[in-house]
Amino acid sequence: MYQALYRKYRPKTLDDIKGQETIVTIIKNSIKKHQINHAYLFAGPRGTGKTSIAKIFAKIVNCENLKDYTPCNKCTSCTEKNNNDIIEIDAASNNGVDEIRELRNKVNLVPSYGKYKVYIIDEVHMLTVGAFNALLKTLEEPPAHVIFILATTDPQKIPETILSRCQRFDFKKISNESIVENLKKIAENEQIDIEDEALYEIARLSDGGMRDSVGLLDQAKAYSETKITVNDIHDINGTITTKDLKELLENMNENNLEKILEKTDKYNEKGKNFTKLTEELINFMRNIILYKKVPEYFRNKHKNIELYKEISQKVDIKDLFYYIETLNKYSLEMKNTSNTKLMFELMLIQMLPDDEEPQLNAEKPDIIVKELEKPLDKEQKKENELEKEQIQTQQTEEKTTINNEKKEKELNHIKKIRIDNTLSKFNKVILKEIIKKLEKLNEFLLNPDYSHAASILLDGSLKAASEDSLIFVYKNPRIATLFNENLLKIEETIEEALDKKYRLIATDIDEWEIIKDEFNNKKRKFIYQEEDFDIEKILKIEKDEIATMFEDIIEYN
Repeated sequence: MYQALYRKYRPKTLDDIKGQETIVTIIKNSIKKHQINHAYLFAGPRGTGKTSIAKIFAKIVNCENLKDYTPCNKCTSCTEKNNNDIIEIDAASNNGVDEIRELRNKVNLVPSYGKYKVYIIDEVHMLTVGAFNALLKTLEEPPAHVIFILATTDPQKIPETILSRCQRFDFKKISNESIVENLKKIAENEQIDIEDEALYEIARLSDGGMRDSVGLLDQAKAYSETKITVNDIHDINGTITTKDLKELLENMNENNLEKILEKTDKYNEKGKNFTKLTEELINFMRNIILYKKVPEYFRNKHKNIELYKEISQKVDIKDLFYYIETLNKYSLEMKNTSNTKLMFELMLIQMLPDDEEPQLNAEKPDIIVKELEKPLDKEQKKENELEKEQIQTQQTEEKTTINNEKKEKELNHIKKIRIDNTLSKFNKVILKEIIKKLEKLNEFLLNPDYSHAASILLDGSLKAASEDSLIFVYKNPRIATLFNENLLKIEETIEEALDKKYRLIATDIDEWEIIKDEFNNKKRKFIYQEEDFDIEKILKIEKDEIATMFEDIIEYN
């Protein structure tokens, strides 16, 4: 059976550990001086050597022929495969008080082979409060032959009473240089043909985790039939190259929405991970800021200097900070939605500048114009430009705020009337029939004229229906709003699928729970009233234009 590379090349001695020199030195010296503690806490990011050092340490303290800190690998304790003196516990699945009580009952048993019984409790922060309390009693007065090694990626969740009874080691992220050095040795031993640039990209994407880097190398080995390139690494990881990131940022800076959406479609076809792409964009923009602010520091830390030099001349730092703020906000939402492509598109669209240039409303008197036409010194020019920019910014913000508030108010009016009208004539039989018919929307997913609208309809839940009205509900409020802003195309798609015209509306799950409670418990009356609005006029766009915009922007995974 094939053995995964991260298992095959797991460190076997303290000298094999990479990137944790300080911790290794302390452990070596404590072993030489016979200063063994009864409890240790290994805290740090995943894949940085916590469990590996714990297993090596357990082997060392029980070796019968130890040489300084190197086990002999010949004695019974070293060679026994099922060593009962080393007990590994996964706290993620064994986190209850009963499991820890069972452990307490066994700690008094003497070791089978060596001097110590070593308990390695991984992800210890997952223990319940009761389990921690049970463990505390053992840590307070442990038998002389017992050593506890607690490993965690989240030490702040561990009670202070536990922390104070352990010798703590904080593992750091492993440097890219150490990771690349280790990967080169593995590639040489395994006869893996890989570009140096690909090795550095693996190290960067692994974010300081040695195990993750070796796992990624293993995937690349299986993926590529020839020499592994940096593009192969990004294909496997669901990310894009620095060059691609640069081109995407240039399209954003040029306000080229068409190119941006074409790239997004391309990323989706190639199975890219949009959550990771967002994180990569944040990191890329952060690097540009560093290049602008501290170029010498940046040159010592990064490659592709020419690429960063070129893009840094095209984008302003203020824009970069705005982009990063928006990206960070959307990245949190992406982790809570299955429609990451949609979120990615909306995020990029939001970051684009408005097409319309703000205009000053008031005309200046001739005398002021003449005064402004006089030659200005540099300070005067700078002050005038700053004042003009402030006025334009204020006017743009006021205009945008007024338009958004007006549109939101009108959409809320539409929503209230359509929800009331649907529920005033609610019919459970019709609801069940239409839910079954909605399966026909799957046939529209391959139709370029309706695929996007069909996707968004299928992603929602039909919660109420009358003879001519439907209410859809979405977990994400942003999707519900998007639905309502594009009602014409949505309604056209429903009519095409069900051979009948319906009036539609969407709301989010939180608002729906309130409405449902009002309806079921008769807290208010839902009264039918004729619609007194023009949707096309409210959305300020013709039907054909809505269809085009909607198809260009919205697509679901």
